[in-house]
Amino acid sequence: MHIHQVDTSRRREVNRFINVPFKLYRDCPQWVPPIVSDARMQLDRRKNPFYKANDADFFIAEQDGMDVGRICVMEPRQYNDFKGTTEAFFYLFDTVDDEAVSRGLFDRAAEWAAGRGLKTFRGPLGFMAFDGFGMLAKGFDLRPAVGIPYNYAYYPTLTEKWGFELEEQVLSGYLSVAKMKEEFPPRVLEIADKVRARYGFTIKTFKSKRELRNWVAPRVADLYNRALTHIAGDPPLSQEQVATVAESMLAIANPELLKFVMKGEEIVGFLFCFLDISEGIQRAHGRLMPFGWFHLLRDMKRTNWVNLNGMGILPEYHGMGGTAILYAELYRSLREIPRFEHADIVQISENNAKSLNELKRFGVDFYKTHHIYRKTL
Repeated sequence: MHIHQVDTSRRREVNRFINVPFKLYRDCPQWVPPIVSDARMQLDRRKNPFYKANDADFFIAEQDGMDVGRICVMEPRQYNDFKGTTEAFFYLFDTVDDEAVSRGLFDRAAEWAAGRGLKTFRGPLGFMAFDGFGMLAKGFDLRPAVGIPYNYAYYPTLTEKWGFELEEQVLSGYLSVAKMKEEFPPRVLEIADKVRARYGFTIKTFKSKRELRNWVAPRVADLYNRALTHIAGDPPLSQEQVATVAESMLAIANPELLKFVMKGEEIVGFLFCFLDISEGIQRAHGRLMPFGWFHLLRDMKRTNWVNLNGMGILPEYHGMGGTAILYAELYRSLREIPRFEHADIVQISENNAKSLNELKRFGVDFYKTHHIYRKTL
């Protein structure tokens, strides 16, 4: 077996790295491919703003003339500087069920990290905000939400055999929209209305993608850095980094499903729901051209699944009843679009017990689990 380092300046090698999971999951009905243009952007050192403050390299495992695995290893300098840590992240890890292959990939990635003075190896963790993260450990018979990693059941075993230890579990849940509509407590709506009146909160909504884009564009960096970084303690991002993330989000956004809680002109809270177009991406095989767009656009119009990718109130407004507003707005959003029948509540940390318990009370069944691993180098 040979571990080959990808030359990211050569399109052929980039495509080779991207194609590894397409071969590995060829016969897997649950796997949702990445959008190929997005996957190529991850390796593009000229266009991806990640590389302005960070670094990464990519490796492919070859065996008997075939590509049998891959891994990305990152030096997240921006994160390390902000946190005062010396960590390396791994991501885009795929392998056949062979311990020699997984060991070879992890060994090479760890060698790369140690050579840069990095002391801790963690992952899977992504490049940018809203990248799906973690390694699937429960829910292998289920299709993932858009952008959330899927892997075979043997992955956690191979990862732990190399020496990784479980750091954190991240949970995703299923919500029956029909059941929520029938059983949603009227009391929550009453509390939400009283809280809005008492504190002067308003709900910013959008009728078109153009209106959403025009409102978000000048606020995007502040919106992310004020409303989202505090949740995971992540470093603030540049305007360019956040704009890249926002563009990906807007591509699958339904304007009626994105809402912001406002106090005057200040963002107080947010509700991010997106159309689940996983089936369309599968039909397009991850390729937008020449006809992939047709499958995605059709799925946007007919999908009965929605993904809840995040909701929250800024810390300084906790304790004012803002959570009731968010649940009320989630209910109203799903009620107003009759075709939605199913919702995937995406990736909530096991450490966020409050949110997990609240969602369980609203009927969410946490049916998928992802693991984040750690190892000292």
